[in-house]
Amino acid sequence: MLLDLAGQLNSMNLAESKALWPLFEAIVNSIQAIEDSPNKDRGRITIMAEREPSMQTQVKQDQKELLEKFESFTVIDNGIGFNDTNYHSFRTAYSTLKVKKGCKGIGRFLWLKAFEEVEIHSTFFENFSRDFSFDSEHGITPEENNVTISGEQESRTSVKLKNFLPKYRNKAPVELDAVAKKIIEHCLPFFISGVCPQII
Repeated sequence: MLLDLAGQLNSMNLAESKALWPLFEAIVNSIQAIEDSPNKDRGRITIMAEREPSMQTQVKQDQKELLEKFESFTVIDNGIGFNDTNYHSFRTAYSTLKVKKGCKGIGRFLWLKAFEEVEIHSTFFENFSRDFSFDSEHGITPEENNVTISGEQESRTSVKLKNFLPKYRNKAPVELDAVAKKIIEHCLPFFISGVCPQII
């Protein structure tokens, strides 16, 4: 069965007030990837937020520096990675692989509602890595032959949500602590479970 990605995206609604939900999806995916990995007792997630280039070096208002809006987010984890099973699930709309975790198999489409492109680099089984991009025009690129032998010894996945679309970028908070607070609120069940990985 073929999937019309543009049609899929058009059928989905993401309110501007939920501008950070694609980021939340990436973080929850990382938490679940760690749960399924040998690193579940030493899980680690790093979230990097990049601002759009500043037009002025030092702009201040009421003695407070004006902050540029966020342009991209990168979520890095040491979970199980995009092995063949997880990659097949990623390629399958409405995948049931994680249905027992409450997943509907459509979260990654939210990424493309708010961001132009997603870049993924994943190391798994200690010796293999998979690199591909995901966007609304081309889907997964390259879809095949995207695995190479890697010298990296630790499983590691990086998901970069690139080029925040203006309608959502303009509604997202610009303070880093405000973003962190919203992440905690959204992921609170994981934090209070007592087994949440370290999140930086």
